Amino acid sequence: MRGKNRGMVGWWKRRREEHRADKQEGDVHALDREGDPRGGVQDDAYRHADPRDVVVAEGIAMSGPAGAPQEPESAEERRDADRT
Repeated sequence: MRGKNRGMVGWWKRRREEHRADKQEGDVHALDREGDPRGGVQDDAYRHADPRDVVVAEGIAMSGPAGAPQEPESAEERRDADRT
C-alpha cells in the first residue's frame, strides 16, 4: 500500500502527532521551543519592539515584528504633511 497514506511526512509522523496545531488551544506555552524565540510565547522585548529595531532574545538577533512602524502623528497628520 505504498503511496496511499502520504498525508504526513517528516518528524511529525515519527512522533505520531496528527494535529500538532491543536496543542495551542489550551496552553500558550505548548509551542515554546528552547533556543527558538520565534515559536510559542515571544519575548516581551520582541513583542513591543518597533519593526525597524533589531531585537536579541535568547542569544538570537532578529528584526522586530512585522507591521507598520508606530509614528507619533496620526494618519491624517501624515497625509497633510505629504500634501504640503
